[in-house]
Amino acid sequence: MKNSQKLSGNQKIQQLYNYEEMIEQEEISKQLKDQLILILNTSNEQISVKDAVDAIKSENILETHKALIQLRKTLSVLLFQQFNKNFDQAQIFTNELVPLLFYLIQFGSTYIIKLEATQIISIFAGGKSDISRIIFENGIVQLAMSILQNDNSELSMLIMVILGKLAGDSIQYRDCILQSCNLDRIIMKMELRYEATYVWCLANMCIGRPSPQFKIIRPAFNIFMKVIMYEPTQTNIKMMNDAIWALGYMLDGEPTRISILIDHGIINRLIELMHQCNFVSILRIFECIFQGNQQQIRYLLECGFLSQIRNILDPKSREKSGNMLQTFAATETLFKVLSNQNFLISLFNSLQDDNSELRGDALEMIGNAVQHGTNEDVYQMVKNKLIQSILGMLELAQIKELPSNHLKKGLEILIKILRKGEIRSKDRQNNQYFTVFMQINGKDDDVAKYAYIFKQEFTL
Repeated sequence: MKNSQKLSGNQKIQQLYNYEEMIEQEEISKQLKDQLILILNTSNEQISVKDAVDAIKSENILETHKALIQLRKTLSVLLFQQFNKNFDQAQIFTNELVPLLFYLIQFGSTYIIKLEATQIISIFAGGKSDISRIIFENGIVQLAMSILQNDNSELSMLIMVILGKLAGDSIQYRDCILQSCNLDRIIMKMELRYEATYVWCLANMCIGRPSPQFKIIRPAFNIFMKVIMYEPTQTNIKMMNDAIWALGYMLDGEPTRISILIDHGIINRLIELMHQCNFVSILRIFECIFQGNQQQIRYLLECGFLSQIRNILDPKSREKSGNMLQTFAATETLFKVLSNQNFLISLFNSLQDDNSELRGDALEMIGNAVQHGTNEDVYQMVKNKLIQSILGMLELAQIKELPSNHLKKGLEILIKILRKGEIRSKDRQNNQYFTVFMQINGKDDDVAKYAYIFKQEFTL
């Protein structure tokens, strides 16, 4: 089963290490070092996989280096062309290549050979499913476990890229990797210069359905929370987006996991990041929280969720920002959560809350939902006692001063509900809600006007 939720791979593995410095550290003659540096700087000719395999099998150290470097560069160029639909990995791949590369990764005579062989595997991994299968069946997980036990940071990073791609390619591969590779040990290998790559790989190991057991991926959960608290610089934002995306899959609406996010200040942080990081991924986390308990939903509302959605859906804000993707995502989220009974209860309870700002945001969101929702959407809200909640707010205004625009908005919503036909006109004589409205007397012109419109429209 393919992991359709996988994150996009690193299109180009950053060369954060210096080849020439590594060659200088190799225990080989100076003459050989000079020859290898020359090969690195001049080997730009393309080479076929068959010719590369022949050169590697010759066991000539210079020819092996040259063939590996040329093949890696050739594949990198072709990989770029893949996005122009001109590259088919299967056409240049041979079954003989993978076992040979695995042997070089383990027993190559220089560290450069091991790195080049690993990079070539990383280019093939996560592409064509047949090639991924060959890589997996040749023992990549066992090889990875061996590599990750050593102190070769560059090699460990490249192995992680391979595992991340394979985990993203298949749920079965993901689960096999998680069963064999201890995430705590992997995280211990993570160096700051390779942090973004590790976060991407860990994210691919944690997403997809069905979700992995949480106890297995909990170490990654902690890393993602740490990354989200970083400063959203241009360098950090992609890594933060990967972490946010993964957390959205890992939460699964579980109250215990949601509590962890709340306790670590992640919810407040995500509200702050809504317009800087991946908006859709952040909304996914919020949707998960609405599967939690009433207290957790209430916490999200108090953090400003409603205000953010309100601002995005406001026509003036939408016109100013021009971000239709955000508007669409916010609208989709709004109607998803409106089908969630726990959310509706918390939202409607906010109407009688002491927090005036929260009440105002709740009224705006309800007004949007009633105006743009289907009859079924409105029916579900009425079924969950929306009308009683608004009337409760109006009754509260008899003993406590509430902003007149809140009362006006409540009346507007009720008028819209009645126009949708959710309360039939034939029931008006016996309906307690109409009886309450007979007694409404606005405290100022706006409220009085809307109360009058209500009475006139429904001939009370």
